[in-house]
Amino acid sequence: MKDIANTPLVSIICSTYNHGLYISQCLDGFLMQKTNFPFEILIHDDASTDNTPDIIREYEHNHPQVIRPIYQKENKYSKKEDIFAKYQCSRVRGKYIAICEGDDYWIAPLKLQKQIDFLENNPDYGMIYTTSKVYNQKEGKIEEDIIGREFNGYIELLSGNCIPTLTSCIRSALVMEYLKEVEPKSKNWLMGDYPMWLWISYYHKIKFLPESTTVYRVLEESASHSNDIQKYERFILSTIDITAFYIHKFNTPLTEPYLRSLSCFYYDLYDKYMHLGMYKKARHYSKLINPSYVSARMRRRVRRFHLRFMQLRLEKWLNIKGNKRK
Repeated sequence: MKDIANTPLVSIICSTYNHGLYISQCLDGFLMQKTNFPFEILIHDDASTDNTPDIIREYEHNHPQVIRPIYQKENKYSKKEDIFAKYQCSRVRGKYIAICEGDDYWIAPLKLQKQIDFLENNPDYGMIYTTSKVYNQKEGKIEEDIIGREFNGYIELLSGNCIPTLTSCIRSALVMEYLKEVEPKSKNWLMGDYPMWLWISYYHKIKFLPESTTVYRVLEESASHSNDIQKYERFILSTIDITAFYIHKFNTPLTEPYLRSLSCFYYDLYDKYMHLGMYKKARHYSKLINPSYVSARMRRRVRRFHLRFMQLRLEKWLNIKGNKRK
């Protein structure tokens, strides 16, 4: 690692809030990077109420030329401020941006070096990413499955996000262009990475390295893994809204893989609500499922549900009629 006496080539963006248990591991992953270029660590603490700021200050004291923190006194996320654009991207000095949240961490010392070497030698590529291991915080172990896979351009990426944010390295100029053209904050999307990947993949090539350079930590409260059905529903609907925005923006034809993924999203919501006994919600999403794009087993389950739902409504109607006669 080299300090930033000179202008950094890479700006590592790290946002954190109440990550006292994890932030040291995150920062250590940045600082262990072996590079032949300088980089900076832009860390934004969103008014944590635990010891996260104290830990960051200790690292800042030991690495003042590398770590550039912001310590908020009031939480900006709760005020719906765009932390990524307003507080992080506005102070980026690097030609490239790498992103990693404060509860995740890097495990490959050459992650940045390999990614920058590729981007420097391949100007037609807009960004690069890798696979990531997954740490289940509740069970305290690394999962067998990894996340992140290769995809074939913008059209395929519409069918689902397969780029782990914590593995990415992007040309800074493209991030700034995206923020200016799309204005994602005005869309109220629940995720910041997926819409940016779609925009970049439409205009530029994206490189995939098939090696795990990071560890993604699954916490129970994260939106994409939430046990709160309404929170999960909002996340899924936001994902659909993002794809609909780009389909309209770029006049994109609807492909079979996309329609299949859409029906699978709706089936997932139907299935969750059905198991919770929230049958009206389940029925709503069951009507949005296109039978042509789900499996035979899924079709059978939805068909049985419709029959059962009609039976329940009939029984309810008969009970009401019977009570009136009495």
